[in-house]
Parts: sequence; structure tokens; C-alpha cells
Amino acid sequence: MSAPIQYPSRLIISKKALWHNVQAYKSWLQPGTRLMLMIKAAGYGTNDTGLAKLLEEQGLVDHLGVAYFNEGVALRQAGIKLPIMVMNPVGQAAADFVDHNLEYTLHCPEQLPELSALPLTTRQQLVVHLKFDTGMHRLGFAPAQATELADTIKKLQLHITGVYTHLASSPEPGHDDFTHRQVALFDEAYTALSKNLGYRPWRHVLNSAGIVRFPQYQYEMVRAGMGIYGLDPAGERQAELQPIARLVTRISQINTLNKGETVGYVRMGKITHNNTRVAVLPVGYADGYKRLYSNGRARVWLNGQQAPVIGNVCMDMTFVDVTGIDCQVGDEVELFGPHIDIRKLAASAHTIDYEILTSTGPRVQRVFE
Repeated sequence: MSAPIQYPSRLIISKKALWHNVQAYKSWLQPGTRLMLMIKAAGYGTNDTGLAKLLEEQGLVDHLGVAYFNEGVALRQAGIKLPIMVMNPVGQAAADFVDHNLEYTLHCPEQLPELSALPLTTRQQLVVHLKFDTGMHRLGFAPAQATELADTIKKLQLHITGVYTHLASSPEPGHDDFTHRQVALFDEAYTALSKNLGYRPWRHVLNSAGIVRFPQYQYEMVRAGMGIYGLDPAGERQAELQPIARLVTRISQINTLNKGETVGYVRMGKITHNNTRVAVLPVGYADGYKRLYSNGRARVWLNGQQAPVIGNVCMDMTFVDVTGIDCQVGDEVELFGPHIDIRKLAASAHTIDYEILTSTGPRVQRVFE
């Protein structure tokens, strides 16, 4: 029997940190408020099916949320039984949501003719969340359409399970007035809708930052995302969270170079001192380790010390200056984690931690520990 394939780079996901973060968010919820975990984009680049299994086995969350139909199908094929809401059903037949027991988002008028054409039994089986656009201007009905929309929903004999919106700036105190206006618009639309429907669907408005900063709007359910992964978008409760992911690799080779020599493509890594030791790491921008980290804009953690990136990050490999660091081929290197803050790493690439985590490439092995 051949040995299992070993990947040189791994994203290590901490079960303990995941459990800790979920418990933290649950402790910040008012009694009776349900918790939905957003597990879209492969669990923010971690491992959606692995996370979902852990969450389901431990009974930690009430709901899961994904962006697209295929993400929900993958979770169902992995045996996940939790309710799964799909935020954007674009391009997928509504009847398929019933077949896969996935929850459908109704967000624009163009969806209504298809729903009207469904057999009545299918419409009645479809679990629907209705989205209002209160200022994000991404997906959603205008709040002014609420009463008319309720009339259409009743004629179609659809049942609305949840009504939601998305806050544009919940982490930013400078935009709090806008956030409150968004919620006020949502409340007005919800009141008109539910009055005309004759029942009150669940409301869910808050994301990770909103849960922390606007507890008065927790309503029946909240949608936690990056916070569960251990990064508080608002920064107010970061000390109470634990980042769940650590990206590591191992040294492939160490070269000793002298002044005047260069490293990598376009000879951008210029050696300025004799006996400079350069370690070659088997990770590159194809793995999500961005080319923007090139030429000293990022550092890695190796045997208790930081080592700067030298030269241009390649598709599959990266160079770091390990002069003065006791290391050898095979030693583990942390690219982000407890010693290399993912937020500082993101800043070096002029982006945000969301992009860094979700950019982790598919050939990087995901490992739970």
C-alpha cells in the first residue's frame, strides 16, 4: 500500500479555538436568539464540511449559511443535517432547493415568475428567507415593496421562514447612524410585511460585528461569520476570541549566497552581505501567499524568530532570509498564526484578513487538531 500523500503546506484548524469562539458568541446572545454560522467560501477558506461536522456533532449552532447552492449541496453530500440557508440562488432552479433540503433566499422580483410556475406542493415545501436591501445595495427588495410583496407571497402560498438584511458598516462607529437607519428601514418593512402576511417570520440582521455592537437588534437569529473564525471585525472583543487557523509549511532548501547575487524572478531579491542564508519555502501565490508580500513586505516565524521575505514570491515558492537563525531543511515555518498576525499580514498586502484566509489555495492540506 502506498503512503498517504503529504502536502508541504498545511492550514491547521483548532477544534478547541472553534469551540471557544462559538461559546463566546453564544454567551453574548440574548436568551432564545438562534445562531447561524456563515460557512460559505469553504468555511472562509478553512474546511466547510469539517467545520460543519464538528458544529453539528457538538450541537453548537442552530443554522448554517452559504453563498451559493453548490456549497449547500456539498454539505448535504457530506451528511450535514443542520438547516442551511443559501444567500444567492442565482442560476439554480428553485425546485432543486426542495430536493436538497436547502433554504432559498427571495431577493428580487425576477425570481417571482419561476416561483409562480412551480407546482403548488413544491412551493409549499420550499423554505424561503426574504431579503430587504436597506443600504448595502447588493441583494434585496426595496423596503417600500413590503406590502405589495406580502400580497404576492400570499397568492403564491409561499411560507416565509426568515426575513433579513445585511448591514454595510456594523464594525465602524463612524457609520453608526447609517447602521441604525438600516435597521429602522428593516423594521418598517418587516412590520408591513408581517402584518399583511398574518404571521411573524424570524428576523436576522446582525453579523459578527453587529452581534457585539448592537445587541438590541439580535431579534430571533443572528448570522456570525468571521468572529467565529476568531477575528472580531470590530476589534472590540478580539481579546476574548482565538483565531482558529494557522498556515504553516516546511523549509525545502537553504542556500548560502554572497553580496551581489540575486534571488528569484526579475532578480528582485538582492543579496547585500556575504554568507546570507536564504530558505526556500514550498508555498506561493497559487496557495494564497500573495505576491504583494514580496521584498520584505511580510515576515514568517521560524524557530522563535521572524524572517523577512526576500525577492518576489513565486507561484509555488517563497524565499526568506534566515541569516542568524538556527534552522535546517524540514523545519516548520509559520506563515500566519499566533506569531504572525493575519491582520498585519493583510495590511502588508493592502487588504483585509477575510481575503487572506479565504485565499488559501486548494492544494494546502486542511488539518484539524
